[in-house]
Amino acid sequence: MTILIDNFSMEVGEWLQITDLASFAIDVIDHINNITASGTYFLHDWQIVPTSYSGIDDGYRCYYYPTDICSSGTITITIHAENDISEVVEKNYYLLYGYHCEFDELIDWGPKSTVVVTADAKNLAFCSNSAGEAFYFETADLCSCDLGATIRAVEYVDLNATIYPQNTFFFYGRTYTVTISGAKDFAGNEMQPFSFSFTIENE
Repeated sequence: MTILIDNFSMEVGEWLQITDLASFAIDVIDHINNITASGTYFLHDWQIVPTSYSGIDDGYRCYYYPTDICSSGTITITIHAENDISEVVEKNYYLLYGYHCEFDELIDWGPKSTVVVTADAKNLAFCSNSAGEAFYFETADLCSCDLGATIRAVEYVDLNATIYPQNTFFFYGRTYTVTISGAKDFAGNEMQPFSFSFTIENE
């Protein structure tokens, strides 16, 4: 047998979202005899499907553009290859459905914290097995920044200041501290730094 089948477009263990799957491709070659396009084609779950070809050295790269692969269980993609002396080779590729998982819960992990995320999956459709994956990320550290303020004189004695935070996102139940410093009177006397704290309540 001189027919060789190689370079299926998906590696073992590789996964794609269904919306990103445009085609399957595979190389069929024969260094001695000629591969016949009429006898070489894809089967999708044992049904012959339209197959396209592009020439490569000693054979063809075959393409299948699925219009619908939404079925349950295991998807079987088969390449049927034939040369001009009527030798035939078939090779099956088994594709399993899975899930795209997202974690979008809002959690206050705190500043400068390392958070480990793990995921476990079990395959019950074909060659039953389990697998796990873990990764981590680090939350941002607390940062200090100057906040813009508008000061309005009241009877030339009292001054009211309105503070405009650079970020409107605050956690409920957290206590924040505002420090005022650098204030001077008309004689150039500088006020001692003044701090006060407040807590945002969840009502």
